[in-house]
Amino acid sequence: MSNKKLSPEIQAILSASDASLHATTISLVQTFLVDHPDSVRAWIDLGRAFAQVFRFDEAEQAFNKVVELSDENSAAAIFGEIGNLYRARGKFDQAAQWYEKQISADPEDALGYLYLGNLLLRQGNFTPAETVFRKALDCKVACFDEIHYSLGLVYRSLENYVDAASQFKQAIELNDRHNEAKVALKDVKQLS
Repeated sequence: MSNKKLSPEIQAILSASDASLHATTISLVQTFLVDHPDSVRAWIDLGRAFAQVFRFDEAEQAFNKVVELSDENSAAAIFGEIGNLYRARGKFDQAAQWYEKQISADPEDALGYLYLGNLLLRQGNFTPAETVFRKALDCKVACFDEIHYSLGLVYRSLENYVDAASQFKQAIELNDRHNEAKVALKDVKQLS
């Protein structure tokens, strides 16, 4: 972690963003970008704030600026953000394409797999979702508790309560504050 003190402008942006003051964040970041047009972090913050106020086209423009300013490897995570924009708009095929692009750009990071798997799960495509989540377990960078939780959701949807309980237990073992997994485990324990 850097000991470098953040400028007052950056502190104000972070404070507004952390407080979910999305319109304020947009205004502060736009002002900041006048003097710092190549700030990847600012473009990310702007895109996220636009997405929170349902200004999806502007959010996508901001995220595309991040892609333009970044090399392929460092832009991988932003591909997921673009996918999330499409998912929020109900454009699931485009969302899946961006998640797959994220996976291709950084196959060792499970985030793209989680996004894609959860999209498939919510569309009722349980077997493909399970396959994607299983691939995520092989990643070097992962929130394994979330992967196990998501696999548990797949198994619960398939009425395979024994395997669902096993996955929810693993999620809780990895993160004892995973309250959604605790509730889901309570749900399937009675049926397994």
